[in-house]
Amino acid sequence: MYTVNEPLELALLYHLNSPVPKSYVKRVPATEMRYMPEAPFLELPKAPHDNSLSQLLEQRSSVRSFANTTMPLIKLAQLLDAGCGLNGLRQMDDYTYEARNSPSAGGLYPLEVFVSTQAVENLADGLYHYEPRGHGLHPVNQAVPNDFVEALLQQDYIVNANALLIFTSIFMRSLCKYGARGYRFALLEAGHQAENICLMAVQLGLGSLCIGGFHDLSLNRMLGIDGKRHAALYCVAVGTGVVI
Repeated sequence: MYTVNEPLELALLYHLNSPVPKSYVKRVPATEMRYMPEAPFLELPKAPHDNSLSQLLEQRSSVRSFANTTMPLIKLAQLLDAGCGLNGLRQMDDYTYEARNSPSAGGLYPLEVFVSTQAVENLADGLYHYEPRGHGLHPVNQAVPNDFVEALLQQDYIVNANALLIFTSIFMRSLCKYGARGYRFALLEAGHQAENICLMAVQLGLGSLCIGGFHDLSLNRMLGIDGKRHAALYCVAVGTGVVI
């Protein structure tokens, strides 16, 4: 086992040494990636799809073109609430936890959500920080989704997105309890929140695109965070999808 002075150092050893690769290895055919191909196979009953969640899952897909349309503010509110909005309090072992719409190890919620908006009704274009407590926004700067294209490896699919949601983590919120494993929890929780938002987007008649490729230094600088104690992990663009 590697030893370091603090859990954060071990987490950063990976985090800061996992930049976007300069080249990619040859793709492996799916037939060569099957696990236990020779093992006995037990067929399961057909999963019923006559329920609202299954229908949302079927409709969710990555959108790589967004229409230049306006989004009602209430839809942005629903997207943010779906990701990490509060839904009550929970009592356990004489401790009161915030209950939110996505799970978090130990109820510590290391993630923060920034959202860059454009063409959202009754909201000035720009970058905001979402505050679940009180369900509101803190203005950060004037950066709109198109301003993030370079930091997102020139992925210009997002130029007409109404919202670019960026999940960041304040690592020590989890690491203080779970040590370096808290870093894993932060990554998992970003996935939880992103999927909630993607499914809510389908429910609202919107399209979404999850983005994990970005220049860390550039993106963190645009958000005004240090990239070490507080760093960007994941993004989701949302808007009216265009069928190509």
